[in-house]
Amino acid sequence: MLNRRLATSLLTTGLLGGAWPLAAAAKDAKDSSLPPPVVSYNIPIDAVAPSQSPEANLPYFDDFSWREFIALTWPVTVSTSAPYSRGLPDIKKKYGDVSVPGVWETWKADYELFLPNGAAPAEWKSFATLSPCGGPGTLVPYEKVLGSFNTYHGFNQASMTEAAGPLVSQNRQYVRYETRVNQVEYNYITNPGASYPGPLYLLKNLPGNGSANPALKFPSGSVEVKASWRVMTGVPAKQRKRYYVTKAKVLDPVSGTCTLTDVGLIGLHIVNKTPSFPQWIWSTFEHVDNVPALPGERTRGKPPYSLNDNNPKTPPSEMGQPISQCNPPQQKPAPTEVVRKRPIAASTQKTNQLYQQANGVKGTVWENYQLVLTQWPVDGTDTFPNVTQPQPQTNTANVATETWVQDSTATSCMSCHSVSNSHQYDFVWFLPLGAWPQKQAPCAPQVASAPPAAQPADKLAAPPPESTVAAERRDKAILDLRDLLKRTQQGQAAAGE
Repeated sequence: MLNRRLATSLLTTGLLGGAWPLAAAAKDAKDSSLPPPVVSYNIPIDAVAPSQSPEANLPYFDDFSWREFIALTWPVTVSTSAPYSRGLPDIKKKYGDVSVPGVWETWKADYELFLPNGAAPAEWKSFATLSPCGGPGTLVPYEKVLGSFNTYHGFNQASMTEAAGPLVSQNRQYVRYETRVNQVEYNYITNPGASYPGPLYLLKNLPGNGSANPALKFPSGSVEVKASWRVMTGVPAKQRKRYYVTKAKVLDPVSGTCTLTDVGLIGLHIVNKTPSFPQWIWSTFEHVDNVPALPGERTRGKPPYSLNDNNPKTPPSEMGQPISQCNPPQQKPAPTEVVRKRPIAASTQKTNQLYQQANGVKGTVWENYQLVLTQWPVDGTDTFPNVTQPQPQTNTANVATETWVQDSTATSCMSCHSVSNSHQYDFVWFLPLGAWPQKQAPCAPQVASAPPAAQPADKLAAPPPESTVAAERRDKAILDLRDLLKRTQQGQAAAGE
């Protein structure tokens, strides 16, 4: 573990109390010896770095990210009956076995936490909860659902949470997103302790903006992930085999029904709160076929990309309107033309090559994934630093989840989530966005309609009274984020980009 002196002096590649640009951090890393790759089902507890020099430490944090990625994508132990196993690696299986889900895919999904009417989630191992796909019954154990009870939530996350438009792959399918948390984080959300008025899946119990509720402080060991998926309909077999592909029930928010289809993983954010870094360590991965490495490399004849047509004459797409009931999804939307604005750091590329060629990784689908960047906090002692202080930023971004803000000084993982921290959410955005009551703006004056059908008493708890103050707190946080995105776009226009 890092000693306190080192932990408080480390420089992030993107934010907080003074920073070091990622390119600068990587400048001389090619002269550093890289840590040997570790292919293991054990999730690393903390980052260990040998120096106070950021350029020397970057490969060690990138190594932490890759070790974490491998452990979370390790095949999981699957139970055939209750009580079900969730989040435990199957140590008898080899890495790259995709006959079962990965470890992280069996963690609690956001739709298991944020149920209609603020109903209490099922206990950790249980799948006995309502499905966003509707109908009687509960989730099928280990099934993947790409959707939520906030029906448009899974579309508009190609920037900063839901502040921008959707992303469409080259086969004219919307990219879909999901968020999951490990048991440590789930336990804190459902039972945060006596200092809080109640569980954190209810908006009224969250802090900030005039509330007397204390600031959130997730325990060490909390991990959450955000995944980006492309629907594989029409993708040729030669291309499909390069992706991690699994079955998912994909929700159509207009009809309210789900379709079972194949989806391929194109992006994965991993956020890990470690003992030395209470501001979390931030890691983000992509599929290597998302886009060319740089705009100038768009040429015919390259392997097909998910988010780019390989044609240098095609201009990059502009951000569209968010999907909502005012702007419902189309049956055949136009593909989004995405280019990478900033290259992945040279040091990080070397670590990628090391792991992609490692025994146990080479020859599996996971050799086709790459780390985009790792970020870590400046001061490991301070959970709530001054996040408004200007500092150097990295513009390196995950093109599947930060598509529309690549030119922003607030592109990075920590920069975006620092907005939530100003509302005392401990960098965790999905809580105020998903907590009940959820709001969806109407498109037109509402017409009286029949009341919704009653739910079985054993399925949903009686709804608690809506808190106007709590809803205003959540709305203010979202407005702050949208204002940040607007200022980003204005800055890009002024710079002529």
